[in-house]
Amino acid sequence: MGLDNRDYLRDESRRYSGGFSGGGGGGISASQSPMCRNLLIVTIVVFLAQIFSVRSPSVEEIQVPKISVVQSWLELDSSKVLSGQVWRLLTCAFCHDREDVSHILFNMLFLWWFGRTLEGMYGSREFLWFYLTAALAASLAYVVLDLATGDLMPMIGASGAVMAVTMLFAVHYPRQTIYLFFVIPVEIRWIVLFYVVYDLHPVLLQLSGSPSASGVAHAAHLGGLAFGYFYAKNPFRLDPTMERMQIWWKSKRRGLRVVGSSDNVDSRRSEKLAEQMDAILKKVGEQGEASLTAAERKTLERASRELRKRRD
Repeated sequence: MGLDNRDYLRDESRRYSGGFSGGGGGGISASQSPMCRNLLIVTIVVFLAQIFSVRSPSVEEIQVPKISVVQSWLELDSSKVLSGQVWRLLTCAFCHDREDVSHILFNMLFLWWFGRTLEGMYGSREFLWFYLTAALAASLAYVVLDLATGDLMPMIGASGAVMAVTMLFAVHYPRQTIYLFFVIPVEIRWIVLFYVVYDLHPVLLQLSGSPSASGVAHAAHLGGLAFGYFYAKNPFRLDPTMERMQIWWKSKRRGLRVVGSSDNVDSRRSEKLAEQMDAILKKVGEQGEASLTAAERKTLERASRELRKRRD
């Protein structure tokens, strides 16, 4: 089947005629893009939790009127990441400025407009891994600049991941017209180029010694844009990689033989055996060993033999 026979390319002119006025995913419903919808919901729930989980400041924090407990747990703080709180590299992408609704509004609009199309192209699982990895890449770029300049300012926002989504969409549809401010028609490639220049300039200033005064995480934006471009230009996919890692971890945990790509048959057998063992051990835990059938006992014996082989 040729590329121009694929639905997501054939319907391009119909889908994207609206541009920024909501046309980024035109004819795609929420039910056809469950991962975009779920990311949207999780982000909004975290935003509401930020608003309502507040406490009074301590003596050291007296200059801050109220502090969001949830945000203090999830925001990206380079010094805390270096002390072991690595979850912040990812969780910060689900936090937004609770005093500025436009922060979350525009991030979620970009995700919804462009993400639905990409989810349809790549699949929901692959899109999820892309979004999360983009958020991680954006956070790492921010931490690197933070440490290089010594600013050590906390960061929140999905902008880095959303920039990766926008870049990936622009690589696929560079001449797609969007409507800036819902009025001015501009090809999306020029919008992305503008963001690259807009974010690169203050980063270069910071590296030259000028302090950052914009309050915008430009390095995170650049990290997301770079990851989106790298992903678009390389054939690798994240979901199969993550799946292989899960299989490897499950087999290793069960003591089964972990094999390389040259031994695919044995790999599939080990994977299937590990899944069967998980189900059997769960049954033993819930119903006791006496509940096992003869076939299940034979499966355990096979697994035991595999384990002995590995140890030998």
